[in-house]
Amino acid sequence: MIAIANFVMKGPMQAYLAAIGFALLTVWFSPFGVFAGAIIALITLRVGVSDGFKTLLAAMAVNLVVSGFLSGSYLPGLVAILEFMVPVWILALVLRQTNSMGSTLQIAALMSGAGLLIAHLMLGDLPTWWMGLFDQMLRPVLEEAGVAYSSEMIEQVTNVMSMLLAMFAVVLWFGTLLIGRWMQGVLYYPGQFQKDFHQLRLPKNVAIATVIVAIASLFLNEASGGLLGDLFGLLSMVLMFQGLAITHHAVFVKNLSKGWLFALYFLLLVFPQTVLVLAIVGLADTFSDFRRRWVESK
Repeated sequence: MIAIANFVMKGPMQAYLAAIGFALLTVWFSPFGVFAGAIIALITLRVGVSDGFKTLLAAMAVNLVVSGFLSGSYLPGLVAILEFMVPVWILALVLRQTNSMGSTLQIAALMSGAGLLIAHLMLGDLPTWWMGLFDQMLRPVLEEAGVAYSSEMIEQVTNVMSMLLAMFAVVLWFGTLLIGRWMQGVLYYPGQFQKDFHQLRLPKNVAIATVIVAIASLFLNEASGGLLGDLFGLLSMVLMFQGLAITHHAVFVKNLSKGWLFALYFLLLVFPQTVLVLAIVGLADTFSDFRRRWVESK
């Protein structure tokens, strides 16, 4: 990543080439879109909004043209652009203007939440819509291949699919931005990324909104068509980042072994419930400010 960042920062042409190259690779293997988004974020943060926007346009054009040529449809290219590029550029713009990871994360939550709201308004009963999509596209393939599956499990997945996608969007967009910010720190401000991440703090209104949505979802989730439950999952994922920042700060301040962090990320991968635990930590910190207390007690 550092070699890529060094190449990108040599000049505008190198930035365009790197972004275009990864946008092109995204057509064949979509995870390369993370690198394209990180480069767009790096240029926006370090050089300027205009240069970042030009890099974004170049990457978008290549991805659309090549995907349209290969598949006969511009839809895959449009999906990649909305997944990896445009939201990351918007977040980089916010971070550049505010220099606040917390405010930027809040914007990521608002964008993902807006997508959830639009989907609920346009499609109505989302679990039923997902089940119809499964019946139309995946069920015939699985049955033809003789793959056994549980109808109950499929129903459970369709019930939470919208929430999972909204949570994934925040992780993808904000995570890609963090990669760009990390590259900027390594190249120009060594150690600054760690300090900034350790102090990641969401605005208090996010914590208040989470409590209100959590309570409302207990009584009104079904009436809302599952929207309140989806929003609670999304807000929990957002607060998880603050919980992660607190954990990293605790390990640093208290000189604990890095093994604690490896164990934490392992739990995140294996047990999804860890997200809720970290979200609760982040929620509590909003009102208690653990990090300030730890520093003052040293």
